[in-house]
Amino acid sequence: MKKPYWQSYWYRVRVRLDDEQWAGWQGLGGPEFSQVSNVALRDSSLEAWATAFLAEARSELDDLRGELLIECFDESTPGAETEPVYSAQVTLGRP
Repeated sequence: MKKPYWQSYWYRVRVRLDDEQWAGWQGLGGPEFSQVSNVALRDSSLEAWATAFLAEARSELDDLRGELLIECFDESTPGAETEPVYSAQVTLGRP
């Protein structure tokens, strides 16, 4: 089956902190999945958008220590076994 010309994507952001009170990956609040803005994808790829998103989030969360993960999906409510179409993570905090 041929993919449509325009593809919508949804993402979630999770954090794993270097703190004993936080076990494993946790959501950052708000809805679990948010739609990637169609305007953002008009001039760049999903990968470029996610990289820029992580860079901005990393600078806003510079007081935290741990890791930040973004997972992108091509459906709005992926199941537990659904693999992301793209994912990336960055380290939070100063080295």
